[in-house]
Amino acid sequence: MKGCIIDVEYNVQKILEATAGEKLKLRVIPVYPKHRGTEIEEIRHIVGSYSTWISGSVQRQSNINLAVKAINNTLLWPGEVFSFNGIVGPRTMLRGYQAAPIIIMGHTAMDFGGGVCQVASTVYNAATAAGLAIVERHQHSKPIHYVPEGKDATVNYGYLDLKFRNSFKTPVIVKVGVAGNQVWVNILGRV
Repeated sequence: MKGCIIDVEYNVQKILEATAGEKLKLRVIPVYPKHRGTEIEEIRHIVGSYSTWISGSVQRQSNINLAVKAINNTLLWPGEVFSFNGIVGPRTMLRGYQAAPIIIMGHTAMDFGGGVCQVASTVYNAATAAGLAIVERHQHSKPIHYVPEGKDATVNYGYLDLKFRNSFKTPVIVKVGVAGNQVWVNILGRV
């Protein structure tokens, strides 16, 4: 199946050259998909998985749910880099995030998006279990309770990100969800 794009440069030039009332036909360029749908259908095997227990305030849990919803079903082609901040975006009140505890410089404070680091840590551990190449990852300034020490990933929009590359020769899908009091991440690929 093909799509099309409008040849903007050509069409603008023709519009500028046209006389009043002249009928123009826009130029479109056919575009063909780089990948086949069957490539995605074949992505169904769990190649890495991790889950963490959720605790804390309703606001923290709401923030976790927003991040989970943003990330779920992210498709990464070979060589493509996953960016937590790029996918989840800024954690602001306007985007539905609520004030909840965060760790900053070794201390606990309140800020919008508190709790999303738990999602980042869960994604990080699933990506590591899958053998994907970690490009960027930062640890909290003090131990956290939902993963073993040294297994966490902190994120701060515009400053600290979690990034990993799909180092496989085939695409992967990042599936994320909340079940009961757990955040789970499955990295799906082809075996």
